[in-house]
Amino acid sequence: MSDRQSGARTNSMMMFLLVSIVCGVVVAGMWMPFAGVASAGTKTVAANLQNVPADLTVPQQAEGSRVLLADGSALAEFYDQNREYVALDQISPMMQKAQLAVEDHRFYSHGAIDLQGVLRALAGNVAGGDISGGGSTLTQQYIKQVRIQLAQDNNDAEAEAAAQEATLSRKILEMRYAVALEEQLTNQLGSLEAAKDQILERYLNISYYGDGAYGVQAAAQHYFGINASELNLEQSAMLAGLVQSPSQTDPVNNTEAGIERRNVVLDQMLRWDQEGAWFEGVDQLTQEDVDAAKATGFDLSRVTEDSSGCTAARYPFICQYVENVLLSDQMADLGSTAEERQRTLYRGGLTIQTVINPATQDAAQDAISALVNPTDPAVSVAVMTDPKTGLIKAMAQSRPVMGDNTEAGETYYNYAVDESMGGAEGYQAGSTFKAFVAAAAIDQGFIPDQTIYNAPSTKNWAGTTFRGCNGDFSLVDSWQVSNSWKTGSMNLNTAMAYSVNNYFVALERDAGICASVQMAEKVGMKLSSSDGSTLEDYGDVASFTLGALNVTPLSMAEAYATFANRGVHCDPIILSSITTESGTEVPVPSANCQQVIDENTADGVNSVLKSVLQSGGTGYAQRLSGDYDQAGKTGTAGSTDTESAVWFNAYTPDLEGVAMISVDSGDDYWTGRSKTLTGLQLANGTYLSGNSTTESGSIWRSMMSAEIGNIANPSGFAGYTPKSSTQSELYTGR
Repeated sequence: MSDRQSGARTNSMMMFLLVSIVCGVVVAGMWMPFAGVASAGTKTVAANLQNVPADLTVPQQAEGSRVLLADGSALAEFYDQNREYVALDQISPMMQKAQLAVEDHRFYSHGAIDLQGVLRALAGNVAGGDISGGGSTLTQQYIKQVRIQLAQDNNDAEAEAAAQEATLSRKILEMRYAVALEEQLTNQLGSLEAAKDQILERYLNISYYGDGAYGVQAAAQHYFGINASELNLEQSAMLAGLVQSPSQTDPVNNTEAGIERRNVVLDQMLRWDQEGAWFEGVDQLTQEDVDAAKATGFDLSRVTEDSSGCTAARYPFICQYVENVLLSDQMADLGSTAEERQRTLYRGGLTIQTVINPATQDAAQDAISALVNPTDPAVSVAVMTDPKTGLIKAMAQSRPVMGDNTEAGETYYNYAVDESMGGAEGYQAGSTFKAFVAAAAIDQGFIPDQTIYNAPSTKNWAGTTFRGCNGDFSLVDSWQVSNSWKTGSMNLNTAMAYSVNNYFVALERDAGICASVQMAEKVGMKLSSSDGSTLEDYGDVASFTLGALNVTPLSMAEAYATFANRGVHCDPIILSSITTESGTEVPVPSANCQQVIDENTADGVNSVLKSVLQSGGTGYAQRLSGDYDQAGKTGTAGSTDTESAVWFNAYTPDLEGVAMISVDSGDDYWTGRSKTLTGLQLANGTYLSGNSTTESGSIWRSMMSAEIGNIANPSGFAGYTPKSSTQSELYTGR
């Protein structure tokens, strides 16, 4: 582009002098025969011009943020201006030529201010009393867009209006800033030609191209489904013509007007080519080229829809969870208020990384969807976390579409999480709570293979004394508990393998309800309700061990992951990293991993829960293939003949997974009916049996099997050394 540089010989001082001369001529009223132009307003502009800063802070252009999955593919985008900044060499030369042809074809031949253009504008406009329009170079137009963006970034409506008002003062301000910008960039980049290239690049990225598309890359993708580098003649002319009146000429909403405007640009391109070579890198156009481009219609089928936000995301409820975290107080580095954090998210060009593996997520979703339909009066959820980091690796549900069409099974609830993060009321977890009672007992010295109780098939526990958080208490009312099938004398390992209810009521009696509740809280179990209640509020409820409390699948995964991680509790987190457009790392919420229970206690729990997935255990049928240490617990909520929820919660040292199916208590279907999964006919014709292993367990196995192969060197559970035999001997045979 050396010819361009040689054509632009007027330096920045000359440009500033030109501004001053133009202002002086107007103020003095010497532009004959228009003496009346020299109003008090223009005199004020001239008098105050010396107080205007000589440069303008140019912000990073507003750009949307992207949330990425583990493989680098996009989960979602957040933006209020759909823009993706691209370098000039990623924009087709034909597009560059088209934009210059219609806006400033002498851009590379004049300085920041085009004297010919200014004089032409003055001659054409002063007679009408408006000397604010016309004559703007591409640099001046870019300055105008920058001032608008600065005002928007500061949420300053008054400044935004001032940046667009039809006044001489605005015009002069843009001139001065334009001179300063070209000088600044020339000094930084080493040549005026490079400065011009940079301004053209910025202009093409900041301009609005209509129908929600900001910048040429977003416009190319929106209107044509291609990158800016691929734009051909007619596409380039279409986009270039939109900048002047984007809302009136965008071809989606105003196809005829858009085509007419495109044809004007094509004529302009041909006109300047016929007058001589003026833009390097693209062959001169012929009439045949232009006629062929004009004969091309606009293909609406190639238009892509707005994809901002979670509704359009691949996995909308994972997206929703990500967004809720980003707007929370945990992310103060993005802004001091939720409103500021949202502006950063939608305009800051962040790259937000998760470790959600699409293959695993899809496997979980497919397994759920194969069984439970979005319109069924039941819901199913699957969650997977990394016990060592707390990172969420999968989160799927039977209603995967975000929306308000409830008849089609759409929802805005993320059934995996609590109410504060967009969840529902939670679900009773049944026998999965037995792990907390076992942990409390082991922590006190109960030895799994020596702690023997007689567990009759049915027992009334009325009159039994329990240790609660408010002291000892005796049950007054009748409380009759039945086992599903295993009875008689047994140790803790056997009782866990067969989920023997009466055994665990006895164990809870001796280990203490309060100690069991506190153990659950230590490892991360929380109630789903946002009413402020905690597990310890149930420290005097004897049925705690049978899991009659509403909890979320994510909380259940969090708690069991603490056992898998040898007593180190990690908060579940969804963000792996955040990077700004400039490459700066933004701190993400910590998993706050801490040792919360003795590692040997956790090892003891793992040794007991391993029995559930071994031969004879309730979860054995869903044991993972391969030589992996695995442990867990099945759970059925409800009475012996009404199963309101079935759970499968199991893990390896490296992965923790939860799968759950529950009645949807808010569904009108259950009005006047017993809320049980057993016998419920689903939309696919299947009748549920209420069996946690065959139903929720099959979902768990599909999800875990998809992910387990990604672990190169799987860990094993550590061995367990009993503390003492004192407690077990004391309670043997009770």
